[in-house]
Amino acid sequence: FFKQKTAYEMVKICTAQDNLQAEMILEALKKNGIPALKRDLVNAEVLNLYGVNSGCGEEIYVADINARRAAQVLEGMGL
Repeated sequence: FFKQKTAYEMVKICTAQDNLQAEMILEALKKNGIPALKRDLVNAEVLNLYGVNSGCGEEIYVADINARRAAQVLEGMGL
């Protein structure tokens, strides 16, 4: 009747070089059914807001249960 919610730990799978690469990674993961999020390094989010490619790096995170599949997707992308 009641479903038990399971909490997953978010793990960093890579650091993208810039916002453009991060968005490409997020899209590839999404197409493979892997939810992911990015975290800007330093204060790059301000630059990204204005459409400027920050070039400061972006960390990509997935749930721990998806880390192995995400690594395979990255490998397929040559990362």
